[in-house]
Amino acid sequence: MIHQLITDVDGVMTDGKFFYTESGKIMKQFGPHDNDGIKMLRVHGIKTHAITADERGFLITKKRLDDIGVPLTLVSENYRLNFIETNFGFQYTAFVGDGFYDFECLSKCQIGYAPKNATEHAKNHADHIIPCNGGEGVLLYVALDILQRENYETNT
Repeated sequence: MIHQLITDVDGVMTDGKFFYTESGKIMKQFGPHDNDGIKMLRVHGIKTHAITADERGFLITKKRLDDIGVPLTLVSENYRLNFIETNFGFQYTAFVGDGFYDFECLSKCQIGYAPKNATEHAKNHADHIIPCNGGEGVLLYVALDILQRENYETNT
């Protein structure tokens, strides 16, 4: 049984691209369907928590996640495994990641998911490859899979 979903942001909830001007990073592109998945999980008591290593884009990401009611923590790639183990544990935890350094979290958590365009290393350590790219509704597919596994209704 899954109690919480931990997700990376860039490359999962976004297409992974950063928009820069001479002033620095100004924008990220988030897909519209992840919030539907988060809402479905929430109805069934499954919490979602997001992590990012993008310090310079943190406030951009925080704005979007505040809008959809998902807590966000700045966690470097090297500390992710320890962060999840310390704060959530691996049992009852699903993890979504796309990057090279996400492989340990994908392997250790009860279920690991990677988007279709994740690095090969991440996909090789994931239990399931989601049939869409980052920023195209990955968390909706993840939620539907989790709810199906738990025999929950998905039409909420």
